Amino acid sequence: MSVTVCIPSIPVRSNLLISRAIPSVLSQTLPPEAVSVVVDHQKEGAWTTRNKAMETVRTKWTAFLDDDDELLPHHLEFLTKFADENSADVVWGWFEVVGGSDPFPMHRGRQWDINDPHIFPITALVRTDLIKDSGARFRGDPNGTGNWGIQDFPFWASLWIAGGKFVGSEEITWKWYHHGRNTSGVPTRI
Repeated sequence: MSVTVCIPSIPVRSNLLISRAIPSVLSQTLPPEAVSVVVDHQKEGAWTTRNKAMETVRTKWTAFLDDDDELLPHHLEFLTKFADENSADVVWGWFEVVGGSDPFPMHRGRQWDINDPHIFPITALVRTDLIKDSGARFRGDPNGTGNWGIQDFPFWASLWIAGGKFVGSEEITWKWYHHGRNTSGVPTRI
């Protein structure tokens, strides 16, 4: 299965990108075909940077990873098999929190429904043609809150409305780092 991993980044976290995110991508048991890293030098926000990274994808699958997080070695292999086994278009695993605790334990393994939405990880695997056909985009956050409902929900909703099948797994496939440099993708926090 061909996968491109999209990583939005900011200059102040280049050390995390180089020491953590990229090595975790290169250590996958199912190596990606490509990695698309876009660095936000203009302080446009994670949503714009993530959208720019998506524009370069030419593979069957698009995987997302934040520059300060880390994929476990089986992440891509597990999610592509999980997607295939479930005939799914959008799949995600759960996370191990490093430097904090899981703020969303009630959502682990919970399936997503647009009529009863809940936060699930951006570190998901999505069928690329669904992204392109639906016109799904991450949206800006004019209030600077880092709100999932403003930034990410429109993207997931576009995929759902286009007929995408969403399936989440309880399997831990990546590490979510909590630290003093978390920005929620908001340019004013960069």
